[in-house]
This record gives sequence, structure tokens and C-alpha cells, in this order.
Amino acid sequence: RPKPKTGCSMECASPTIQLAGGWSRFASDAAPALPEQRLLPTANLLKAMTSFRGIALLFILLANVICANFCHPDFGIQQHDEWKPYLVASCTLFGIVLIADGLPADAVLLGLSVLFVLSGVITERQAFAGFASPGVAAYAALFILSEAFAEVKILDSVVFRILGHPAGLRMAQCRITIPVAIASAIFNNGPLVAMLVPVVQAWAQRHGHASGQLLMPLAFASTLGGTLTMIGSAANLLAQDCARELPTPVELSFFSLTPYSLPLSMVGIGYMLAAARWLLPRLCQDSLDKDPKYQRSPIRGDQELLLDIEEPFAAELRHFQILFVVRRRCPSIGSTLQELGFSRLPDARALGLHRAGEVLQNTFHTPLAHGDVLKMTASAASIARLRRSYDGLEPAVFRDLEGLGGRRRHRRLFEVVVADSSLVQLQSLAEQKAKLFQKGCVILAIRHDKGSLDVSPNRIVAGQILLLEAFPGMADRMADFSVIAPVEASKPPRQGKQQDRMRGMLCLMGFFTVIVLNGFSILPLATAVLFLDFLCCFAKVLGWREAVQSVNGGVVMTIAASFGISAALTQTGVAHALANALLGLGLGFGPFGVLCMVYIGAAFLTNIISNTATCVMMIPVAAHISEELQETMCQLSVKTLLVTVVLASNAAFATPLGSPCNILVVDAGDYDFRDFLRFGGLLQIVMMLSTCSLLYACPCA
Repeated sequence: RPKPKTGCSMECASPTIQLAGGWSRFASDAAPALPEQRLLPTANLLKAMTSFRGIALLFILLANVICANFCHPDFGIQQHDEWKPYLVASCTLFGIVLIADGLPADAVLLGLSVLFVLSGVITERQAFAGFASPGVAAYAALFILSEAFAEVKILDSVVFRILGHPAGLRMAQCRITIPVAIASAIFNNGPLVAMLVPVVQAWAQRHGHASGQLLMPLAFASTLGGTLTMIGSAANLLAQDCARELPTPVELSFFSLTPYSLPLSMVGIGYMLAAARWLLPRLCQDSLDKDPKYQRSPIRGDQELLLDIEEPFAAELRHFQILFVVRRRCPSIGSTLQELGFSRLPDARALGLHRAGEVLQNTFHTPLAHGDVLKMTASAASIARLRRSYDGLEPAVFRDLEGLGGRRRHRRLFEVVVADSSLVQLQSLAEQKAKLFQKGCVILAIRHDKGSLDVSPNRIVAGQILLLEAFPGMADRMADFSVIAPVEASKPPRQGKQQDRMRGMLCLMGFFTVIVLNGFSILPLATAVLFLDFLCCFAKVLGWREAVQSVNGGVVMTIAASFGISAALTQTGVAHALANALLGLGLGFGPFGVLCMVYIGAAFLTNIISNTATCVMMIPVAAHISEELQETMCQLSVKTLLVTVVLASNAAFATPLGSPCNILVVDAGDYDFRDFLRFGGLLQIVMMLSTCSLLYACPCA
């Protein structure tokens, strides 16, 4: 890391200054959660009009003039309403430009729906029909269910057992992509990827693999697997709703896509296993070792820790020393710290391993046993991650934590600075801990003001920084602390108790029951999933506020708002004109050409805007193409074209914009646009040829 040129860095500042920003975070954590606001102030409206948007707007207006005067399309509407399709087409295209240029898709699509209502293109009922859609309700309910699975952590141990200890990178990719594709058939792929990204990152770090070689295959495998059943993707659920609303309703059952998506998923996974090694970023632990900016510490031997030689002690000033105990239920018993990846943990390192009061010499290569005590130095955030990642590895004060009683999911970690006026300074350490315990706080670790670390000081004095576990309201009401900063994502894991296992089994068995009931058309999907959500809240897997906060409002708003755009495209004849254009281009090549043009149109849109919006927009186009084909010798059923649209809408591989799965792995895998274009663009071509060939050879009945 480069050194600051002037002044003192934040890391060198006093602990009080470092933690001063924690007040705002604590206030937001304790206050009722509000939906994220994404506003565009009027004063900045002109600044937001970038040159790219301006040029795109000029091209759209020029295209309107050319179409109106030289190649007037047949919209199939009355002459006095012919201004409406030009308005809808222009606004929709410019909306796509705005989304591609970074504006929130939910705001753009909802704004377009409102504009179309104000201009008289569609009715208010048509514009907001998505908010009453069972498919949208089911998708929102699946977010809550995914949060419940993340809370009980029933998937973590399963994932680590499946991944195991692969011999090489290709085997690691195989162990990730195939199970994820299968899981995405029954879990919605967006929330599933959100749950698996930190798990795969931790697993990759333990085994020395580059996250960039694993996370994009994870996202793409989830996208491919999401087409195996109707609940695997939000686009599938919307397609099911839209197909029922067509003039000639088409029923897409739970397994309608499976005969086509199963072989296509195998083709896609085969491509990824063959090409990932050459087309994805390969920065890993070995490449860091060769970087002259880093060197191995000569004093830690087999610990294999990377240190930045330019600033070796800055991070240490923010670290706590803490003792962890290996509990009897710990699944890591028998494994070494090296095998568990402790030598590669960021912002944390092991200082020693104690057994029966003696320090073991070979710390990293000694198998763990019940009762071992591990001494660590780590930041507060790393301590929270350690507790979540390693079941059965608990702070040495676990008995005090158990004494705080139930409601573990409400507790958090806090970094607090002992105030100069604190009365606890006048007491012994045992009395100090007892007083804090009576107030619902347990000390996990202590850090001195000037960076000296000590697990067990003689007493707490002013200026020291404590790491506490407490309920959010407790620490805030104590006058002994001058600064309080909550540690993000520090909720203690809910594992190890009988009720935790029962809650996990409730989630798992309930979900499979929902799948069976919906698969045999016994119970509607939205009703079944919402019932299971309420059951999880009743069983205290989640609180109601936590359940509400787990729903991604922006994504749900995008899906619901896209119904109004679809209605406008259909009502004004734009879908009819686009269908004729695609049909004219594809008919020269027969049914295969028509399938390719439909696929290309949907795949192009899904890589720019969301896959859900693309699916809703393209289904009316596919229906019109099917009607036009009835007058020709080229026979393709409407269901075949709808399946083409659904598969193409899910195939957002060439950019990170079209799919929530892609967006979730961009930062975690350190990808840029070129990585998606290089690896996903070729996959896009492979999937187009495979999909169109399969549907041409075996069309839907």
C-alpha cells in the first residue's frame, strides 16, 4: 500500500478518532430500517446528462424521423394513435441507455410506466399490474426464505463437504459448478449466489485458489441451473405469468424447461471447465509471492503469512488478541490449521496453539483436538468472520456468552472506548467484568490505546478499546464508554444447540414440501412460500423486521415495473412491428433462422437491462411472431418461441448488467467488463447455437 504523502493516516490516529465514525453506523443499526433512497436532485439533472446519453438521444430521435418518413412500420393501430408507438419506442430505448449508463433500473422502468400512464398510452391498472402478480410475490418471498437458510447455516456444512479438498483448479471448478447448477433448480439463483459467494471465497482462500477463477463460473452455473425449473429464476416466474395472460394462454409447468435446459446446462458447464483456466483472471497466492511488494516473514516459519514490507505495523494497531476454544462439536477436529486455511486469512493470524496448558511447537501442522486453545490476533471484523466460518471454534468466554441467555440473533459485536470518567476503572478486573455482564455485555478482547496488545490485562483503564458482545441498546446506554462503534455483520452464529438444528430441519423440510406441492399443482407457489416464511418467523428463525429487510426492494420493483413497459409495447403495436422485423430477417433461413433472431434479440436486451424486464418485453414479441408464422410454411409453436425467449433472457453472460448473479460476483472476484466479455461472450455464442439447434430439432408440442 502506498504511504500517505502528508499528514497522518487514519490507521495511525488514536483509537478515539478511528472509532468516531461508529456513532452514525450505530445509530443507523439501532434505528428502524428505511428503504434505500436513490434520488437524482434537480440541480444535478443537467450534470447527469452525460455525452453518451446525449448522443444516444440524438440517434434515437434521428431513427424516429427516418422510420416515420422513409420506412414506416406497420404497427397495426389506428392512424390517429400512430404517435404512441414512436413515443413508447423512443422512451424505452432511452431507458435502456440510462440503465446501461448506471441509473437504477427500478427508477427508470417505474418512471417510464408513470410517463406512459400520463400520456394515455396505457391505463393505471396495466402500468401497475406487476405489483399484483403472484410471480413477483413469490420472488420476493424467496428472498426471505434464502435469508432464513443463511441464518441457520444449514447449507454451509453441506457446501464444504461437497467442495472437499480438490487436487487441482479444474476439479475445484467442477465441484462448484455442478452442485450449484443443481441447487439453483430448487433455490432461486439470485439469493443462492448471494449466500454462496462468501462461502466459496472462504473455501478458495483456505485452498490457495484465486477467487476470480471460481466466482464467475459460480454465477454462470447458477444462471444455467436456474432454467431447470420454474422457480430457479425470477424471469421464469414472470414468463409463467405473462404466458397465461396472452390472448391464447400458454401453460408453462414446473418442469416445462427441464428437457431443454438440462442438456444446455451440461454444454455450458463443459465450456466453463474447458475455458476458465485460459480466459479468467489467474491472480492467486503464488503470484503474490513473486510480487516484490510482498515478502514472507522470516520469524513465522511455517505460518506462510504475507506481509506488506512498506507498512508492517499499521494493521497491528487495530488488532485484538483473542483466545478461541475448540468445542467438542467442532467439525474441524482432526484437521490442521494449515488445512483449514488459517495461514491465508486476511487481517488475522494465529499466534499459538495450546493443549493442556502447554504451547505446541508445530502450530500449523498439528491436528486440532477437543479443548485446544488457539491464540489469534485479528481485527474486529475478522473475529466476526472467524466465528461465522468455523463452527465449534468459539471465544474462550463462551460460558459468559451463554449466560447472556437467548435472543442470540439480536446481539452484535461493538468496539468501545473506555471513557475518562468511567467508574469501572476503580474496580478489579473481575469486578469490572461482572458489572458489564450484569448490564448484558461480555468482553471478548481488550486493546490498549497505543497499540500494545494484551489478552488479560490487570484492569480496564481509560483509553483502552474493548471488543464487546452485547444487545444494540445496552452498550449505547452505558456512560462508561465515550465512543461506540458496531462491527458490521457480527451477529453471533446460531449453531450447536438442539433448537438450531430443529430450525434448520424446519427450513429444509418445509422448502422441499413447497417444491413437491407446487410441482404437482396442489398449492400455488407464492402462497406456499409465503406460508413457509411466516412459519420461519413463528419459529424465530428470523424476526419480522429481519424478514422485511432481507427482500431486495430494488430488484422486486424492477420486476414489477417491467409489466407496464410490456403492456405499452403490446398496446401500441411496437411488439408487433419488432416481431415483423425479426421475422423478416429470420425467414430467409427457415425456422432455425427465426429461432436465432428471437434468441439474439432477447440475449442482446438481457445483457443491457435486467433479465426479468427482457423476458416480459420479449414474450409479446414471440407471441406476435407465432401468429405471423401461421400464414407461412414455417411452423413454430408459440410455446417453442416462449421457451426460446425464457432461455435467452436468462443467458446474460457477456456483461455484468443483466443478471443479479453477475452483479454479486463483480467485486468479490475483482472482475471488470472485459472479463465478462472475454469469458461470457464466447459462452453466449455457444449457448445461442446450442439452444436454437436443440429447439429446432425438438420443438415444443
